Amino acid sequence: MNSEIFFQLKTRLKEFGAECRIVSARHLPELESEYNSTLAGVHMDRQFVEESIQNYVDFSVTRKYPSVRSIIVIATPSPQIEVRFNHTGKIHLLKIPPHYSDRLKINANITEITSRVLDMNGYRTFPVVLPKKLLAVRSGLARYGKNNITYVPGMGSYHRLTAFASDFQSDQDSWQGLQMLERCKKCKACQKNCPTGAIRPDRFLLKAERCLTHFNEHLNPFPEWIDPGSHNSIIGCMRCQDICPENMEFRSAAIAAESFSGKETGLILKGVPFEELPEKLQLKIGHLGLQRYHKHLSRNINVLIENQTDP
Repeated sequence: MNSEIFFQLKTRLKEFGAECRIVSARHLPELESEYNSTLAGVHMDRQFVEESIQNYVDFSVTRKYPSVRSIIVIATPSPQIEVRFNHTGKIHLLKIPPHYSDRLKINANITEITSRVLDMNGYRTFPVVLPKKLLAVRSGLARYGKNNITYVPGMGSYHRLTAFASDFQSDQDSWQGLQMLERCKKCKACQKNCPTGAIRPDRFLLKAERCLTHFNEHLNPFPEWIDPGSHNSIIGCMRCQDICPENMEFRSAAIAAESFSGKETGLILKGVPFEELPEKLQLKIGHLGLQRYHKHLSRNINVLIENQTDP
């Protein structure tokens, strides 16, 4: 019976273009131990760990929800999107990487599907905050690339990961050892194309404290050692994914998502507080999933426009 229910869940998710795996909740201590071992690595910047990573995850799932029996992880296709900004009469096409702008839409679709399948069969689901990339690789859903990004068959790195717990106990348990893409053993494309040297030849673990995404997602001024021409996305960075041969068959033109008038662009570039923006502009920013990064937009978009303006 349980196998049939999980088959129903997988089938419904496939209709949405998504893939999923399920692992037993008994693996959570092993997941936590592996995660903490990574954070304890001697090469990691301790301030970065404490400020950006350490307090993000929560492994107390079974203590909070004693009935939990399984963890389900889902990968959903997530493309790059393109946004038009009108600045002083010139149109600037700027990109947002995968998984930033579709969080609400994907979460809503997954919630609807899981409620239809699991809830209707008498099972409950619970929110979790776990290291989704590590979980996806451990579940066999994905493999790591040399850039520490996960790659899913049929999606490449253009996907969004979602995870939740359930009191549903499946007959299946896809827990396995860590897997790296076979191509990465010889390929150096991402390493050579990383603008900040975060992908090192002497280690697998990304120097996350040097990753351009880290600086784009935090409010401190960009360090002087970062070349302004390195910036390529409104938030995050696409350099390692754009050059990756593993993505060739999945890469497509960015999807046009939104346009901002000259007046709207001016308000963003001036750093006007979100709550003081016109309601229509607030909705546009929220629709793009950028409300949480609103304070970053003035700095990030200004440097991208300067890059396109300078000869």
